[in-house]
Amino acid sequence: MIAIIYSILWIIAAFKLADRDWKQYYPTILFSSLGNALYEIICYKYQLWQMEPNGLPAAIIPMMLLILIGMPLSTWIFLSKYPFRKKLSIQVMYTCFYVVMFLVLEYLSIKLGAITYHHNWNLFWSGIFVIVMFLVLRIHYSKPLLALFISVIFSFFLIFVFDVSLDKMK
Repeated sequence: MIAIIYSILWIIAAFKLADRDWKQYYPTILFSSLGNALYEIICYKYQLWQMEPNGLPAAIIPMMLLILIGMPLSTWIFLSKYPFRKKLSIQVMYTCFYVVMFLVLEYLSIKLGAITYHHNWNLFWSGIFVIVMFLVLRIHYSKPLLALFISVIFSFFLIFVFDVSLDKMK
């Protein structure tokens, strides 16, 4: 049920906050959704964090809502309001706002049973993940190949730290 509430909130936020010229952000929007979908596919049998049904008929529903609504709309809003021409300190504060917001939403989801952690994953690791995610999304907007490179390196780092071996992948 939390996934439906978050999806509705992201839709409302996108209508109120996002730049109507969404096409310039489209490659990064797809990148964010693809990253989430790849995690769900590759780590299906060995998930570090897992979306729970939380009152819905199946866990695939919150997963799909995040992949198709949550990630695309949050990426669109994040980039459309990003202070590109402002000082670095303003850009850092802006990114920190999104990191904190995502972590608060995740914390609430944990407390309400919508997300569970497995294999030593915890909110600390989510914090690191979310920081890297927003930095990579920003980089992807202007330098997609660099963002892909960073994503691959970070993915291998997580695979190593959390022992996500090939036999544990789908």
